[in-house]
Amino acid sequence: MRPIDIPAIEQEARELRTAEIHRINGLFAERVELVAKLAAASTVAGAHAFSEMLRPLFSWNPQANPAPVSKSIEPALGRINDAARALFSWNPQDRRS
Repeated sequence: MRPIDIPAIEQEARELRTAEIHRINGLFAERVELVAKLAAASTVAGAHAFSEMLRPLFSWNPQANPAPVSKSIEPALGRINDAARALFSWNPQDRRS
């Protein structure tokens, strides 16, 4: 029977462990890179949406509006009035079909 070479077995085990650790580190690095790219893309999309929300606030030109203020407010007041009427006129017991 051949003698068991314990140092060679231990050396091979260390090499296999090192290779597995490198493989796991590579997978981790790939996934971190993917998550970072997705987070960056989401952040850019959010910043773009936020900038589009702010654009009307900073592009307002008081000299470019020839219509009187009262005429431009009337449609908005009408929509607010309709929404308030719809909100307060709801009756859950009214089941007419």
